[in-house]
Formats: sequence, structure tokens, C-alpha cells
Amino acid sequence: MQKPFLKLGEYLGTPLNISKSEKNYPSEKPFKVEEKDWSEIVYTSKPLKEKNFYWKFSPKKAFWDLKKEWPPEKIEIKIWLTSEYIEGKKSIVSKRIVKALREGRFSIKRTLNLRGMVIEKAKEAFEEFMKSAILNGDRCVLIIHGRGLSSKREPVLKNKVKEWLEKGPFRKYVLAYCSARPCDGGWGATYVLLSSKPIKK
Repeated sequence: MQKPFLKLGEYLGTPLNISKSEKNYPSEKPFKVEEKDWSEIVYTSKPLKEKNFYWKFSPKKAFWDLKKEWPPEKIEIKIWLTSEYIEGKKSIVSKRIVKALREGRFSIKRTLNLRGMVIEKAKEAFEEFMKSAILNGDRCVLIIHGRGLSSKREPVLKNKVKEWLEKGPFRKYVLAYCSARPCDGGWGATYVLLSSKPIKK
């Protein structure tokens, strides 16, 4: 092994005392060691016999023993428990109907895409769409309005669609509405359940 302090002692004129154990150092040449299984080394090792020393094997399996599952399990997200979810219904509509609408059990007969429109154009398109859907007797329709992520504060079109459904001229025909499933647009789209006849309540 290298001993840099020996040269320092010669330079300063103070020889460095070297113990006998240090004189018998092995050579600097590397020596080969037989490779062993790590688990064998761990399980054959013995704990140190010292005071105040607690040692035991971890109950958890080592990371090299864990098998990765692929593909990973799907994470189910309940969109009706999120802040972006919207929902509304008439008093005569049961919770069972709303749940069926939320789960996408009604067949979508017509779709309207309002993304990229200004409010005036979107309102005209919405009213024309609702009029055609009611006259045609469509049971369930889908309105795509976007999530309003580019808006500075709140989503503009999404809030307007909610307002038109609750307070617009076609509100008497709206039985219920709710945010769509992820496959149909998620928070950026709304299912609307319609009635062929106006509802007073």
C-alpha cells in the first residue's frame, strides 16, 4: 500500500514509527474473490454480540425478490367526486336515473361541439341543437364545451352550458345533466337527458 507520510517524515527529519502489523501489509496486487449468492451471505451471517444492539431480518422481501406485475392494475377515478364535475336534475327524476346517466348507460343520439366558439355563436348553436334534438325525440345528447383550461379564471363555455340548461328556454325539457365519462370527453363534455314533453317541475 502507498505510505505518503513516510516521505513526509524523511523530509522533515522525523522518522515515522511503523508498527509490526503495518510492516506486514499484503501486496498492492488485487486478489480474486469467489462470487457468492447475496442471499446466502445474508442468511449465513451472524449478529454482532454487543450491548444495546438490536438486529433482525426485515419482514419485507428484498427488492430483487419482488416480481413486477405487468401490466399494472387500472386506477378507477370517480369523476363525480372531483371539483370539476357538474350535475343537475329535476325533482321528479330518481337517483337511479342520474346514476345510469353518469355511467353512460343511455345511448347518445346527437353531439354538439362548442369548443373554440365565442359565447354568442355558442348560444345560437346550442339553441338550434336543442330544438332539433327535442323535435326529433332524442333521449340523450352530448354537448362538448371543453374544460376551460385556457381561461384566466373559470371555464366560460362550461359555465354557460350549465346556465343554459338550468335557466334557458329549453330548461323545461331537460330531465338531468352531468359530466361525461372520460371516453366521451370527461369534464369537458356533458350528458343531457331530455324529455319529449315540457316538464313543469
